[in-house]
Amino acid sequence: EGPLMDRYMRLLHWSLDTRKALALRGDTMKSRIWARRADHRIWVMGMGAAALGLTVLSFATLQFTGQPALNQDYSTVKIQMPPGATLAQTEAITDRVVGMLDASPDVDKAFGDINVDNSNIYITLRKDRAQTSIEFERAFAPKLRAMPDARVTFQSQSSGLGRDVTIMLAGSDPAVVSRTATQLVEEMRGLKQLRAPRIEGDLQRPEITITPNAALAAELGVTSAALSQTIRIATQGDIDQNAAKFSLSDRQIPIRVMIDAANRTRLSTIENLPVPTISGGSVPLKVVADIKFGAGPSILRRYNQNRRVAIGADFAPGVVTASKEIDALPIMKTLPSGVERVSFGDDKFQSEMLYNFLVAVVSGVLLVFAVLVLLYKRILPPFVNMGSLLLAPLGGAIALHLTGNPISMPVLIGLLMLLGIVAKNSILLIDFALEEMNKGVDTRTAIIDSGHKRAQPIVMTTVAMVAGMLPIAFSFSGDGSWRAPMGIVVIGGLILSTILTLVIVPPLFSLAVGMEARMAPWLKSRLTNGGESSGAVPAPAE
Repeated sequence: EGPLMDRYMRLLHWSLDTRKALALRGDTMKSRIWARRADHRIWVMGMGAAALGLTVLSFATLQFTGQPALNQDYSTVKIQMPPGATLAQTEAITDRVVGMLDASPDVDKAFGDINVDNSNIYITLRKDRAQTSIEFERAFAPKLRAMPDARVTFQSQSSGLGRDVTIMLAGSDPAVVSRTATQLVEEMRGLKQLRAPRIEGDLQRPEITITPNAALAAELGVTSAALSQTIRIATQGDIDQNAAKFSLSDRQIPIRVMIDAANRTRLSTIENLPVPTISGGSVPLKVVADIKFGAGPSILRRYNQNRRVAIGADFAPGVVTASKEIDALPIMKTLPSGVERVSFGDDKFQSEMLYNFLVAVVSGVLLVFAVLVLLYKRILPPFVNMGSLLLAPLGGAIALHLTGNPISMPVLIGLLMLLGIVAKNSILLIDFALEEMNKGVDTRTAIIDSGHKRAQPIVMTTVAMVAGMLPIAFSFSGDGSWRAPMGIVVIGGLILSTILTLVIVPPLFSLAVGMEARMAPWLKSRLTNGGESSGAVPAPAE
């Protein structure tokens, strides 16, 4: 019936050869001993076990990401200036970055949205560019990192804090959390998968630190209220409730008086501020307080009432994840007491996605198993159907390796589709064989007839599904970054799983039927108490 069908039937006959059949063909004791070791069904089961091991190995060596990177026609650059930067300084840096972007052949337009200490530059990329948006960002990022006096980065597509990798540490002791974050940044700098790791959003702000000498102030008659009021009026001005008012026809305007901005930057001016005493005199501020320049946090960040610090980094070209490498760092293995890693953004999304995927797979498999048990009225044949599902992902994993795609949400969706199709293929084989056996046909003949009659419909549905997935896998129109991995995993899984199902399911079903035949008398004897009556049937109660 054609070379492919003839080869398949020869393979099917070979795979169903049992010890008994092989022994009957031999005339010598040696051939019979060899036959005991040469049950071809066991060999085929070994092939299935090897395929399962290769499946685990293939998926273990793939990278994992929640969402695949999209090839967009736009991008965003974020500029963060140091605390205290002026609007003019921010504008100057933004203009320099915009000029660099305009000079790139891949950029169509770029314009900036400028605030006092930060700005965003929105980029429109040319549609005829030679590289994807991710490749453009990874290639251009080193020029932005070299910009002095500012933090300039591309806005990442991840759901973190704007960078490809974001790790959040939280704890009750701010000093311990800060030291842990600093050590983590140093260790992350040694990873070749990451670029420019640093603590995000917690730049130190320059400030003047005034530490009162409580004992000396009490001797001189300087109260804490007088001390704080002098400092406040000199630097920020008095509060509106205490300030004099300039009356207009419809409202009053507070008159706020403070030292000139240029003089507020001179330490000598602050040191010589007169502080009133309770006796009516005054003393210089430097007499009752220690005054010096220092630095402090520009913003305090918390998570669940704990101080938290975020560490960000960018991926190197060609890298989609570095979670395993980061988790393997010494500081991440032994976090100090009181410091925890907070799951948020992509990390939280990925853990929830994997959990929900496993729930969906287990629920679907159990539901299919229950339905098959009810339809077959047998236990072991449905297990054969469920075992065939283990053959489905191998081809998808190999296809992902060949195309360089990581595991992502569309890949998981494709695997769900794949499991349903593979289950259908095995159901076609087993259901036909069971129907033949119920008609009195022996097991081997029924299985061979099932393979012969059902191979063509199975191959036809596989070819139809592969043809339908080709436009998705090759992305003939639009950006296929999201949907292409789904088509690739379905095509690869369908092709290989169809071959493995047609070869492995028949001998596995043969073993299951033989096991049922051996277990049935034993179960019957247990369920019927050895086949003996337990005594006279009791008479009904009157």
